[in-house]
Amino acid sequence: MSLPPLAPVAELERRLGLAPGTLTGSDLVRAGVALEDASTLVRAEAGTDWVAGDGATITAPAVVTTVVLAAALRAYRNPDGYQGESVGDYSYQYARESTSGYLTPSEVLIVRRVAGKAGSRVYTVRTPSAYDPDPAATADPFRAVVA
Repeated sequence: MSLPPLAPVAELERRLGLAPGTLTGSDLVRAGVALEDASTLVRAEAGTDWVAGDGATITAPAVVTTVVLAAALRAYRNPDGYQGESVGDYSYQYARESTSGYLTPSEVLIVRRVAGKAGSRVYTVRTPSAYDPDPAATADPFRAVVA
C-alpha cells in the first residue's frame, strides 16, 4: 500500500498563489508527484511514516509539512533542475539550493530533529596507545612480537 503525501495539493496550490482546486490535468499530476517525492525523502530521513493506523490520517508535525511543501514547490516550479537561463540581454539565476528536488541540508536537519535523530552521528578518532611500550610495533602489524 502506498503512503499518502505528508501535505495536500491544496496547500501547494496556496503556495503557488492559486486557489485550492485550481490545478487540473497534468499540472495536478505534477503537483501530486512532487508531494509524493518530497514526502518519501522526508520519511527516509525521519525513519517514520507519520501516518495514523487508519492509513490516511497524517500525524506529521507542522514543520515537517512545511519542509515537504518547500521541497515539492522547488520540484514543481523547476522540474528539470535548471540553474539559470539567458535570452539576449536577459539573464536569471536560481538560488543554489532552489534547483533541487532533494532536501536542503537545513531541511534534513529540521526533519532529523523532529524525528529525534539529530546529532546521532558518531565520529571516532584512533590514537596510539600510551601504554604501548614499543610504538614501532604498531607500525607493522605483521611483525612478530617476541616477549
